Amino acid sequence: MKRVISAGLSLLLIGLFVSALVGCGAEIKAENERLKAENTGLKSDNDKLKLEIQKLKEDIQKAAEKDATIASLTTENETLKKQVEDLKAQMAKKKR
Repeated sequence: MKRVISAGLSLLLIGLFVSALVGCGAEIKAENERLKAENTGLKSDNDKLKLEIQKLKEDIQKAAEKDATIASLTTENETLKKQVEDLKAQMAKKKR
């Protein structure tokens, strides 16, 4: 009798264990699918951000080039102003 009860309890425990594993398997699969979908969305967002970063880098490069051009033109403008002032001074000396 003890053997029958022991075997019955063993089978019951094995059955509970197997049913717990099977039930968890479905939840794990659902969670795995959800995570795959989330991963795909994050990869898409990551690609978009990479493109945006590239565009911003290009914009920064263009702005730096414009700043360099402005600085160069400002320097050239100052040089030309000085030359004009020098020429005005020379003309004033010649008029006297």
